[in-house]
Amino acid sequence: MEYTTLNDGVQIPMVGFGVYLIPANETKTAVSTALKDGYRLIDTAEYYHNEREVGEAVAESGLPRDQVFITSKMPPQPSYEEAMKRIDETCAAIGNDYLDLMLIHWPGNANVENYRALEDAQKAGKVKSIGLSSFYGQDYQEIIDQCDVVPVVDQNETHVFCQQVAFQPVLESHGTKLEAWSPLAAGSHQVFRRPLLKTIARAHHKTTAQVMLRFLFQRNIITIPKSVRPQRIKDNINIFDFELTADEMKLIRTLDRGKTMLE
Repeated sequence: MEYTTLNDGVQIPMVGFGVYLIPANETKTAVSTALKDGYRLIDTAEYYHNEREVGEAVAESGLPRDQVFITSKMPPQPSYEEAMKRIDETCAAIGNDYLDLMLIHWPGNANVENYRALEDAQKAGKVKSIGLSSFYGQDYQEIIDQCDVVPVVDQNETHVFCQQVAFQPVLESHGTKLEAWSPLAAGSHQVFRRPLLKTIARAHHKTTAQVMLRFLFQRNIITIPKSVRPQRIKDNINIFDFELTADEMKLIRTLDRGKTMLE
């Protein structure tokens, strides 16, 4: 596994396992499989309704707690007090004294109050690192301008069709790393059948998914691919034994539509 260092000195794996849309009754098995295959970052959220199962899988893995990086996210809350309550509820659901990283899942009407709750939870040792998800433009800048702790990551939709080439430098200028959700574009626009990606994959004896994840890795973007299929779980972490050429990176950049899947 390759790691990168966040702006607070904490190290995070460059590839993690996401559990969005995995039913609670399948989450424990999927996370257990991922941990056996070498994943050390598990990304969940209150909104996913599977935090408890993530915690159970980690607890039963036999791995020391400090070797598994657990991220969760809280929906935006109407006040500081409600945000603090949600942080405590997430820690309880996962069954840990602390989280490695907690994010505000998307912008709301009290972003600064929510983020200050994260800052205080960090001071109290409930979370090691804090950040954001799906924050852009003024929403991101508001946190930078009004809060004390620079977000360690901003988790945004990032894949070959939405490469965030303009926003990533903005984040990095403040010390925030880009973390990609839906790094495989949820299979949209027939991405796995794209001739360009298939040709590059054949050249490296890899899958198209591995090529897409490697493309993001070489841009220093953290990824959290999701699957419930054992072979794909194994494949998605196996991206560190090959390198895309400069020409291949340039060709993949031509796929960028500059739009999210909803646009």
